Amino acid sequence: MDYVPAGMLWLLTLIRIPTARDRDRASVLRATFFAALACTLFIPAVYNAADPFLGGHNHVGLLLIAAIMAGFWQFHTATVLAALPDQARRRRHLRRGRRAAAVAGACVVAGFATSRVDATNQNLPLAYGSQPGMQLFLWAGSAFIIWACADVALTCLKFLPRMRSRSFKSGVGAFAAGCILMALALGNRLALGLLEESPAPSAPILGGLNWSFTLLETLAVLLVSIGLMLPRFRESPGLVRRNIRSRWLMALLTPVWRRSSTDRKYLLRNRWTPILDPVTGKATAHLHRRVIEIRDSQLRGMALLPRERALVNQAEQLLQGH
Repeated sequence: MDYVPAGMLWLLTLIRIPTARDRDRASVLRATFFAALACTLFIPAVYNAADPFLGGHNHVGLLLIAAIMAGFWQFHTATVLAALPDQARRRRHLRRGRRAAAVAGACVVAGFATSRVDATNQNLPLAYGSQPGMQLFLWAGSAFIIWACADVALTCLKFLPRMRSRSFKSGVGAFAAGCILMALALGNRLALGLLEESPAPSAPILGGLNWSFTLLETLAVLLVSIGLMLPRFRESPGLVRRNIRSRWLMALLTPVWRRSSTDRKYLLRNRWTPILDPVTGKATAHLHRRVIEIRDSQLRGMALLPRERALVNQAEQLLQGH
């Protein structure tokens, strides 16, 4: 179950790569990236394997909480940019988010630096929660994330009545519900830590909290992911299928496209182009360029294999609207 939230968030990050250069939408991409990184590091096997590379002493735990906080800060930024058209209110909310992130981040780093956490343990706050520094680490990070979730959910719910598109309204509603569940999941962790510190913790309650945390976290990530994906389906199903088909053909044509450009170095002036084109924006335009360049090389004497010829024909038919 630990791998489900991480996988969903990495998929969502990949889908949103085309928005990397869009100032108003790039914050969502950054948010999903940091959230995916945090969910991946939270997997016990990944946590235990990664900690030695960072010098041990649970430094990966510090990176994990920093990634979570950065992710929710960016989610908060994205919500403010999308929901508040008034520039003065927008700047005020963004400034408040930056200040909250800075103060909480400073407290988290200070709390970690003053704690003795030598042995690698994925449940860092629960294992070392009795130390004052770790208490600061835990409560400062948790307070910021719960505040960010609550503020995002409240902003989304206020914004909801003004929406006309059903897909957009459903997406925002799902996103707000996911933020609420994430706040509940974090409250679950805090309650678990307090109960484990009590003189006589109740085993059934502890078991229920452990079980419900995984469920709440998974549902929160799923709802957030669905909420971010739904507005993209405002396009007609035909356009969505055409976009996906263009990207798939572009990826399949990459080997022959590279072969066609070996004698024409200017085509490869950006060595990342073959990798990034299938996941960046304007998929049809990139596919059209590849087909033209492959056909040009074919006229210059390059032979195409039967499968390559079939792929080029399919791409041409797609570009012609067939």
